[in-house]
Amino acid sequence: MSIIQQLRDKAAILLTTLIALSLIGFLVQDAFVGRSSGLFSSSATTVGIINGKKIDVIEFNNKINTAEQSYRSQGMESNEMMTQNIIESIWNGYIQEKLLQEQCDKVGITVTSKELGYVLFSPDAPDEFKQLFRDPKTGMFDLTAARNWFNNLKKSKRTEDVKMVTEQLLEPLRLRMLGEKYNAIFSQGAYIPRWLVEKNNTDNSTIATIQFVGIPYATVSDSLASLNVSDAEIEKYVSEHADEFKQEKVRSISYVVFDASPTTSDSSQILSQLTGLKESFLGTSDPKAFVTRNNSSTAFFDGYILKSRLQMSVKDQIIAMPPGAVIGPYLDANTFTIARKVDTRTLPDSIKCRHILIGTVDPRTGQIRRADSTARKRADSILTSLKGGSDFGLLAALLSDDEGSKNNKGEYNFSSLDITNLAKEFGEFIIYKPAGSREVIKTSFGYHVIEVMNQKNFEEAYKMAYVSKRIVASQETDNNASSQATLFSGNSRDARSFEANLSSMKLAKRAADNIREMDYSVAGLSSRALVKWIFENDPGSVSEPFDLKDKYVVTMVTGAIKEGQQPAPMARVMVEPILRNRKKAQEIRKKVGNERNLTNLAQSNNVQVYFKDSINFSNPFVPDLGSEPKAIGAAFHRAMVGKVSGPIDGNNGVFFIKTEKIGAVPATNVDVVTQKKAMEMQMKQYAGFGTMDALRKSADIKDTRRAAGY
Repeated sequence: MSIIQQLRDKAAILLTTLIALSLIGFLVQDAFVGRSSGLFSSSATTVGIINGKKIDVIEFNNKINTAEQSYRSQGMESNEMMTQNIIESIWNGYIQEKLLQEQCDKVGITVTSKELGYVLFSPDAPDEFKQLFRDPKTGMFDLTAARNWFNNLKKSKRTEDVKMVTEQLLEPLRLRMLGEKYNAIFSQGAYIPRWLVEKNNTDNSTIATIQFVGIPYATVSDSLASLNVSDAEIEKYVSEHADEFKQEKVRSISYVVFDASPTTSDSSQILSQLTGLKESFLGTSDPKAFVTRNNSSTAFFDGYILKSRLQMSVKDQIIAMPPGAVIGPYLDANTFTIARKVDTRTLPDSIKCRHILIGTVDPRTGQIRRADSTARKRADSILTSLKGGSDFGLLAALLSDDEGSKNNKGEYNFSSLDITNLAKEFGEFIIYKPAGSREVIKTSFGYHVIEVMNQKNFEEAYKMAYVSKRIVASQETDNNASSQATLFSGNSRDARSFEANLSSMKLAKRAADNIREMDYSVAGLSSRALVKWIFENDPGSVSEPFDLKDKYVVTMVTGAIKEGQQPAPMARVMVEPILRNRKKAQEIRKKVGNERNLTNLAQSNNVQVYFKDSINFSNPFVPDLGSEPKAIGAAFHRAMVGKVSGPIDGNNGVFFIKTEKIGAVPATNVDVVTQKKAMEMQMKQYAGFGTMDALRKSADIKDTRRAAGY
């Protein structure tokens, strides 16, 4: 048995725990990554370049494959969305790893093998790793077992085993520790001087009494020609605020949806089909075979469901009908169903049992533990000994091969919901046999000496058979939608004909913008192929129909914006109100002139003079003033006490402030030391994620994944 196989099978949690381990660090997102080779669509050798360092497409693809296999091994659904999420996670992991390693190389930060060994083989080892080598007797981390495993690994001649453990355990852990060291440079340097804390307290305790007049921008009509904002003005503003208007490569589309979802006729056909099966279902002597033969979308469950667990809409009718009766068809979610009550009995919802397992096969490795006949004889001997008065818990601790219960006297507590997750023979024994029953039974694990200790919460339970048919579109419905989409696409090969056919065929046009190159969905339409097509074609191009299961979509590219500075039409929605308010402020200033008397200002602009007492410097919002930082700042300008300020262009209008007085609220129970520590802790926490964000913003990152076929 290979070393890696032991790890794979050890409680079936290696991959799962290593995933969790890799996620501990902020940068170790690339521990499980991969991609199917069938997705290649170009001969590109790289998927991106990070500060001049290329990311190999084969390596990237292998990582995606590994991740997909890991997800499937945990029973997760494999679909396009999952794959795209994996690809995005791997890409971000590469960026984080490359940028971190680059910075650590510059300053000489490393993680030595001794440091790595200390973490792995000490009480400070990650919990996910310690779980693999937990002593079943003490529950403690078995350092000896962990070291022995690692020493055996180093002696292994199976290079793929060494590579797998290095990539999935050691390298992620090394990167995590590297990240911790790098972050420590910044977080441990966090310092707030005492004077800054004291000044902050002084500022926050300062209050002012003011009078003010606010002339809202809304008093100036938007129809004035002088308020028009040109593209040139917007472009100037954008260039002056370049960091706020960085534009990534995006595209926009118009598209038409041709519905291929089930029609009323389709539903009626399925309903009629099930209605026709009802008499046969009622008369069959083998409900299980009937369910299988008629391709039910609900598989036959050869067990009982407690009355309290029934959840369908016809629950009350099912409870009331006798065994053998059939009900339906009824609608359950997106299916029509006919149900037959096969049998009824009273069963417990809670079971306590104990067992001793004499295993024939090691479930972790699949290797034979002992001969079947030997195991049977030992189990029979144990049962005889128990009947003679031997202690069950002691025998379980000494002889049971079930590590999960041997140190707990062999005992387990189960609910009726747990039964389906147990070996069939084991589950049926503990739920169907009465309390006190004790026998030897065989499962795929070996022979179990089982005793049912207690059963509680008895209620009626039913064995049910369901014949269900999902409501899906008929071939005719799908063909009609496909034909309409093909006809529209064939007659709409450019923008002009696209628009003309929308009108002539009375179709609804939809639009989507800001579509990014690596998106996997557009306006709720999940299709990576659709996004790739959008970026492979020029504006004005019209697609062939895309089959999206319950609909067909025909798309036209309507716009393409390059990476760089956001163009004026796109920035207008954000910038225009800002520039218009600036122009309104100028109009208000012209109207006001040199007037500074608050009463006159209020009367001439049909507003009022407000008086506010004890406004606080630390509170940016003041009733009747709003959130106006510039106005609040002016109120605390000591040189302006007793004077009316000049016009202050705020967020919502132009303001005139007169500060009557500035004072302070006495600060009580101020603990400067505690405040200082809290501010430094906040600074340290920011350093933990802010450093990586800063590195990413300053890096030269070229994303060529689409050119590589992703």
